[in-house]
Amino acid sequence: MVAAALVPVALYVVIALRQLGYPYELEWMEGGSVEIVGRVLRAQAIYVAPSLHYVPYTYPPLYFWLSALVAHVTGLSFLPLRLVSFTSSLGCFAVLFWLVRRETGDAVAGLVAAGLFAATYQVGGAWLDIGRVDSLWLLFLLLAVALARQAETWKGGVLVGLVLSAALLTKQSTLLAAAPLVAYLVVVRRRVGVVALGAWAVVVVGSTLVLDALSHGWYDYYVFTELLHQGTEASIWWRFVPGDLIGRVGWMLGLGVLGLIVYRRRSGTTTPWGFWLAVTAGFVGVSWVSRAHVGGGQDVLIPAFAALSALGGLGYEAVRRRVATHATGIEILLLAVLIVQLAWIGGHPAHLVPTPADQRAGQRFVAMVESTPGQVIVLDHPWYDTLAGKPSWAQDEAIHDVLRAGPSQARTDLLRSIGQELAAPEVTAVYTDSTSIDPALGDALQRYFRLSRQPVFSCFQCFFPVTDVAFRPYLHYVRR
Repeated sequence: MVAAALVPVALYVVIALRQLGYPYELEWMEGGSVEIVGRVLRAQAIYVAPSLHYVPYTYPPLYFWLSALVAHVTGLSFLPLRLVSFTSSLGCFAVLFWLVRRETGDAVAGLVAAGLFAATYQVGGAWLDIGRVDSLWLLFLLLAVALARQAETWKGGVLVGLVLSAALLTKQSTLLAAAPLVAYLVVVRRRVGVVALGAWAVVVVGSTLVLDALSHGWYDYYVFTELLHQGTEASIWWRFVPGDLIGRVGWMLGLGVLGLIVYRRRSGTTTPWGFWLAVTAGFVGVSWVSRAHVGGGQDVLIPAFAALSALGGLGYEAVRRRVATHATGIEILLLAVLIVQLAWIGGHPAHLVPTPADQRAGQRFVAMVESTPGQVIVLDHPWYDTLAGKPSWAQDEAIHDVLRAGPSQARTDLLRSIGQELAAPEVTAVYTDSTSIDPALGDALQRYFRLSRQPVFSCFQCFFPVTDVAFRPYLHYVRR
């Protein structure tokens, strides 16, 4: 059982270490994150009026601040962001192990939980070690769960509130993910829960007011208002459970449910299933809502997988102890179930390591941008402009986030900027990932530019990001 649980952890670590130093994007929006960290290093504001030159992502600033601290040592590249994410993911494995081991007194059950979560690396979008906010956010959430599980005094409540505040300053989805846990504490351990809620509210409200004042109102717009005005995918509401949960981690979910069914109070156990149901409801609920949001990819499933991994570890221990008189047979059965689940969702992630051909293609593309006279817009990958020594531009998905949020001053300012910048003769070329006219650039692209017949890449499969959507520069426009 120990070996079965450790294999996916080891596979993940090997793959992540091989990805760390890759100088190009592992995921198509990763370069936009590096550009934000660059702004922090240059003491520029993150949250400003949108323009074709820069639009921030819709996240609070903590991940970018921490990555900037690392970048002071490593230099600005993908490396500092990936180091923060990779270290955070290892922390998630450790906290899951500690939580389940503390509940059960069984280190093997803790390893089962960590191994199950590591095995979800691919079905969770292979997102744990890339330059995005999610792993750091999940680590803060799990640390809050660990503190909440053992907190008995108001001091413990303060710690829970502060860690939840760090989570919310990393990703605003904390409000959904942590709500059932805080509600549980308020009802069951009132002193802890009320203080945790109060500390959380003070930090959240205070930081929001300060950041909003410093950004002249743009912080609130990007982090809260913009997301609330974007749409949802109606079909996700009913496809989430059968498709994303049962279809991907059904055995893990079944093991946790079985543990709930066979669990009985016995001497020496303090496992509060109500606590874990509250945690699971919050983590699964935030994945469900985020999945239904426009643009919600596989990565938003990570919190749900983390909670179900913990539940699977608890279920494993509960089932094994309940049928202790048939321990050998049950161990074999549980081992078979876990191996099936690990094989089903884990697989072999070797395809997630970029090849030398990818790196050579990246070098050729950056050199092509560098050799182009004037300013060049690489619309979806602004970091490649920076690598080429050119001024960088806004990342296309951040542009779309503003445009699809509906009428606003931000949308008006952005559309005006797009028209003005594309009309400027200094911009001589535009690269887009779209297979047709990019809707964000609209008529201005066709008015001032023509499509080049020269292919961007000579290789058919190279230089695609290894995870998320397979986007790379596809169309090349030159000024008329």
